[in-house]
Amino acid sequence: MEQLVIYKIGGTNIQTTITNGFADYTDNKQAKEYLDELGIGYCILPFDKAIELIEAEQEKRYINPWIEIKEDDWYENLGVLPPEKWQTVNGVNMFRICEYLTGNITAHYARVGKRYFTANRRTLNSYETLADEVLQEVKH
Repeated sequence: MEQLVIYKIGGTNIQTTITNGFADYTDNKQAKEYLDELGIGYCILPFDKAIELIEAEQEKRYINPWIEIKEDDWYENLGVLPPEKWQTVNGVNMFRICEYLTGNITAHYARVGKRYFTANRRTLNSYETLADEVLQEVKH
């Protein structure tokens, strides 16, 4: 049986899941009743479809272009928390912050020579892809 959820269009999270026609975590309210209480913008969707919409909204809200930063910003972020996945790929020294913004999106930092950059990216992105993106920024 397909898992259904209540989701707000444009949101980055699921409001609640539905089990046997009842909205979970709502004192036994039927899903339709709870949906009416929530108001405009909420809908019942299959879990997989809601995840697709959430990931698209996260992409729109949180993924940003690489921007050049100061050397001090690089070292400050390197020292805030233990870096995650710190390595050099194709001449680009990179790490990511271990506190995530949402889902699997976090701030990534890159250094090429004496130039420093940052951007929010998904942790699923390969460092080879991220290094190529940074090297394109260096060329501009």
